[in-house]
Amino acid sequence: MTERLVLDVERLTFGFDALAHHDGEVVFLPYAAPGDRVTASVVARHRGYLRAEVDAVEHPGPGRVLPGCAFFPRCGGCQWQHVAPSAQRDAKAAIVAEQLARLAGLRDVEVLPTIASPHDWGYRGRVTLVVEGRRAGYHRARSHALVEITGCPIADPAVSAHLDAAREWLGELRVPLRRVTILAVPGGVVLAGLAARRPGAPDHAASEALLARRATVRGAVLAGAGERLVAGDPTVRLPLEAGLDLEVPADVFTQVNPAANPDLVATVLALGRFARGERVLDLYCGAGNFTLPLARREIAVEGIERDGLAIATARENAARLGLRHATFRATTVAAALATLAPDTIDALILDPPRAGAADVVADMARLRPRRVIYVACDPSTLARDVRAFATHGLCVVRVQPIDLFPQTFHVETVAELHLT
Repeated sequence: MTERLVLDVERLTFGFDALAHHDGEVVFLPYAAPGDRVTASVVARHRGYLRAEVDAVEHPGPGRVLPGCAFFPRCGGCQWQHVAPSAQRDAKAAIVAEQLARLAGLRDVEVLPTIASPHDWGYRGRVTLVVEGRRAGYHRARSHALVEITGCPIADPAVSAHLDAAREWLGELRVPLRRVTILAVPGGVVLAGLAARRPGAPDHAASEALLARRATVRGAVLAGAGERLVAGDPTVRLPLEAGLDLEVPADVFTQVNPAANPDLVATVLALGRFARGERVLDLYCGAGNFTLPLARREIAVEGIERDGLAIATARENAARLGLRHATFRATTVAAALATLAPDTIDALILDPPRAGAADVVADMARLRPRRVIYVACDPSTLARDVRAFATHGLCVVRVQPIDLFPQTFHVETVAELHLT
């Protein structure tokens, strides 16, 4: 017999779930909002906690709102559309603080209020769809099953309007794709496809034909098995700060929220307090999202990135902008750090992938930078890594969450560490 509970929801957690208590036990349940009183059914019992599903919201909490997408919550792309943006931002700052306390033992770190995205909807300048045969969409929540969507309200309207163009491209390519990305550009979109095998001349012809039929598809890149085919102009422009834009091909990583990216750049600069003439290392630099603004301030900065195409793009942007203080190396972070001696850099920036940088924390600390600015998209890996930094005398003093991903539990975090 199904066990039913009446629960008062306390807070959101890092993931799909909200948290409540029942008879001293923690209960996790998805798609509940802080302050809700709900009836829920227990779906699983584990040691120390229960999992439940909401049957009915008896009294909505002050932060509960109507979702803005017909595919929510079936589509797993968003998890928090039922929560007001202000409550989402409060929850994200609390989650960052909780992860630092629980995983790193840091309970006195200053966690600043979350910086809001300029737009809560229509903010994604790019979306990446999973491809299965000729079908494309997002994964179903907590599943690998595909949900084919006809619109995405968190995407730039131009991106959402070209979902059919991406599917049309899939239908005409001979090479199967694993993923297809749609990116907004002035006057339309560009497409980037990751192929399951080497694309060939018929695929390039299909891409050119699509561009000829659809004037608002400005370019396409198709890559796989060491081959990269380009049709049209697949250049994307990402604002960094006033008067400074980054120009990148569609298959080089850029932040998904272009309107909020200047806030991210400004936060890194503010927390880093970099001075003209300092020596700075920018690890996992991509195409130079932070490297170029630093070079603009006559700071000697070297960007390290293993993606050769990203480094080539960074160098092209530095040359285009006349930024002579930026240099770049296409290599792994570990290999780059091994070539440097202690006390040869003043400050270090790192913006690693979601898995973090646990494998190179000791190598970074060996250089004894006076300041480290750690940009993280996962507060749990941030907490794990700053705990490791602390064992080498680099301690967190301030953390700034930024809401680059409204309607989801994801949060960008910039941490400032000082050498003690």
